[in-house]
Amino acid sequence: MFAQINHMAMASANYPFVGRFYEAVFGLKCSTHRPFHGVVYSDGYAGLNINPRRDGVSGGIDHFGFVVDDVVPVLERMKKKWPNSNIVKRPSTRPFAAYSGHDPDGNIFDLAPKKDDRRSNMYAETAAQGWAQDRYLNKFAIRTMNADRMAEFYIDVFELKPTNKPSQLPAHHLSDGRVTLTLMPWSMDLFEGMAIKRPGPDHIGFKVESIEAVTADVQKAQDWNQYLAPFRLGGSPEAEMRKALFARAATGSCQMADPDGNWIDLEE
Repeated sequence: MFAQINHMAMASANYPFVGRFYEAVFGLKCSTHRPFHGVVYSDGYAGLNINPRRDGVSGGIDHFGFVVDDVVPVLERMKKKWPNSNIVKRPSTRPFAAYSGHDPDGNIFDLAPKKDDRRSNMYAETAAQGWAQDRYLNKFAIRTMNADRMAEFYIDVFELKPTNKPSQLPAHHLSDGRVTLTLMPWSMDLFEGMAIKRPGPDHIGFKVESIEAVTADVQKAQDWNQYLAPFRLGGSPEAEMRKALFARAATGSCQMADPDGNWIDLEE
């Protein structure tokens, strides 16, 4: 594939505990040590960046990133057909992304070229080592104002391929061959009777060998360390409505949340 979804990122005031949750439950491995920054975990293919939540910045799932064969065609395609999108160079203190950009709806992605890759050891060492594990990141889902148009954007610019993943709510599922970018329509009507969730990143997904085994590991993690307990889905009438909305949008058979409340969709 021309483009690979190589990382997903979230912001958290409790990033060390959240990172340990993904390590304990999903077996992700810490792929870098940067004492003054967040934590980066990997499944051997894609990374999960858990960054410190900073002043003026919302917490939760934040953005995702591509690595591409060559950044020039991306720039040319965006300039020619998608003038409401943009890409800028990132400062040298951000070794995991040479560029950051946004689609015409304002959804943010990072971008790094495979050629002359200078991402230091953030993902380069992980990519060189490579490994296979039973539980791995397989989805980044976004709710966006113009989902049909955004699907066209990612197919045109990054050559992602449509797939036929089933979900109860309308959505576009685009794949790099392993990880799926899901684009779901956003409207106020979806949130009737509950707090409004803004457009933007909605949830991430994992492919797992067994829902039962994951559930057992979640229980074990929280039994040993209460800080690793996942955020509960459902409970109050409004929370039950949110839970039901998530289930209708999901492509997996089980849904949960991490200790910060970020939604996770599990697919066997």
